[in-house]
Amino acid sequence: MSTILIVDSERASREPVVRQLRGEGYRVREAQDCQTADRLLGEHCPELLMLDWTLPDMAGLEYVERLRRREGLRPPRVIMVSRRYDVRNVVRALDSGIDDFIARPYRAAELLARVRATLRRPPILPVTGLLQVGAVAMDRIAHRVQINGQETSLAPAEYRLLEFLLAHPGRVHSRAQLLARVWGREHGVSPRTVDVHVRRLRQVLEPHALEGMIETIRGFGYRLQVNAETVANAG
Repeated sequence: MSTILIVDSERASREPVVRQLRGEGYRVREAQDCQTADRLLGEHCPELLMLDWTLPDMAGLEYVERLRRREGLRPPRVIMVSRRYDVRNVVRALDSGIDDFIARPYRAAELLARVRATLRRPPILPVTGLLQVGAVAMDRIAHRVQINGQETSLAPAEYRLLEFLLAHPGRVHSRAQLLARVWGREHGVSPRTVDVHVRRLRQVLEPHALEGMIETIRGFGYRLQVNAETVANAG
């Protein structure tokens, strides 16, 4: 089973989560602050990091951003936990690439479902080589895209957008984030630009019954779906 690292300064908050996860067969490690988490990350290489929004030595979001800049570390998937629901914090977390966000109080069944869903997502592949989700494959060295084994031609903007989505499957991306990561500082682009190119990508996927792969998340943005239905349609 997967290893999960829980980072929370309050023991009373950690203990029930640890029991629930161990009861499901997961290997669980605990840290009360970021310094301890650093040591445990090096020792155990967890697949999932669950950490509190507020920690004694550093904000949770800041800690995740620091981890992603660290050389030689395979970044784990991340579920951010908050003591209250604040839509601004949710947006900040998802925009930064956090895999999921959950606010207390929550039911054990919901937490376990979110853990399972996050761990099911395929790993992000290196910058060189092949990116593939279901039947959609991209060779970034040869600059080629195949859908169900058929080579597909894409305009440059659609190619860059698909590349970003394939590199971050299952994550929600706001229009602002997609603009920044795909179009950069290009002039004349707007949130509407993202919608137009998403629609064009869906038109490319439609003949293969895969247009639903790019999911609209109302109020947030878009997500490349990774689930049984997508794989079945790809088959």
